[in-house]
Amino acid sequence: MSGASSGMRVLVDAYWWHEGPVSNRLVQRELIRSWRRVHPEDQLTLVLPSKHARGDHEEFDHLTARTGPHGLAVELEYGRLARRARADVVFTHNFAPRGAPSIVFVHDVLFKERPEWFTWQERVYLSRVGPGLSRADAVVTSSTNEARRIARCFPGAPAASPIGLAPEPALLDARPRRPDLPDDLDGFVLSVGRLNVRKNLGAALRGALDSGSVTPRFPVVVVGESDGKAAAWDDDVARAVETGQVVLLGHVDIEELAWLYGHTSLFVYLSLDEGFGLPPVEALAFGAPVLVSDLPVFRENLGDRASYVDPAGPGDVARAIRAAVNAAARTRTHERWEPRSWDAIARSLRAHAAQVVGR
Repeated sequence: MSGASSGMRVLVDAYWWHEGPVSNRLVQRELIRSWRRVHPEDQLTLVLPSKHARGDHEEFDHLTARTGPHGLAVELEYGRLARRARADVVFTHNFAPRGAPSIVFVHDVLFKERPEWFTWQERVYLSRVGPGLSRADAVVTSSTNEARRIARCFPGAPAASPIGLAPEPALLDARPRRPDLPDDLDGFVLSVGRLNVRKNLGAALRGALDSGSVTPRFPVVVVGESDGKAAAWDDDVARAVETGQVVLLGHVDIEELAWLYGHTSLFVYLSLDEGFGLPPVEALAFGAPVLVSDLPVFRENLGDRASYVDPAGPGDVARAIRAAVNAAARTRTHERWEPRSWDAIARSLRAHAAQVVGR
């Protein structure tokens, strides 16, 4: 076994490197890139699904898994691949391998406390997360709030350590480009995220319309695509889409997203719950005023940089949006916030992995 001080051999879960959930792929890629950058003495060997064996992996060494989906591949193949790579430790996402020392990054376990937010297919897929964690040597996650949830839901798992998340570096460095929006806008309210029941977009749109702040020249601009269990919008929201008070952009490229964050009058994110909640952090990094649900995880991650509202109170949401739009119009300029870096997160992750190797 190699010593942590002289470099470790690490088998790294890269199953989503080429395709998979957007947020999960971001976390996976940036942790791998940053680990290599801040600890070049370590030997990282990626595990990819066999169909992507010939893809661009940025010159990382790699092995392939024949099993799918991701959770089964981790459980059934990663232990064997770890022995083949002579790995000191295996770093995976959500699922733990058999027969190898491991550290697992758990994205969230919301499916345990609020199963109604997930499709039955998602619940079946995620059902192996809990039993596997009892095999892990160490567990990390994004926030203290999520670490507590993991402890509540899976008391037999190792205590999870929060290491944080960060915006994608390419987003922060992008050259902003205006997306396809009307030229005569006076401003806009922005919402970014997957369109599913947990993100509570319907309540945000309903509150924005009721606030009296939204018009075709000052619309709500929505970035995101359907994902998971969807929620229906009411007829007023549907009509607002037709009249231009709500603009559904769907997917945008990274340069367009940078422009939207940099030019929005207000960023609104009224999710019902989160493991971390990265879009508000991204918005703050561009200096946007931010209104979010009054959740412990947002209080933890955003502090006094954001405004908060009860997402279940339609009147409260409308008043909060109206007040935030008016305050933003008076302030006009806002200070950009520099969030934690992926390099710092990778150092923390690597320190936990070194403890596993040391044991």
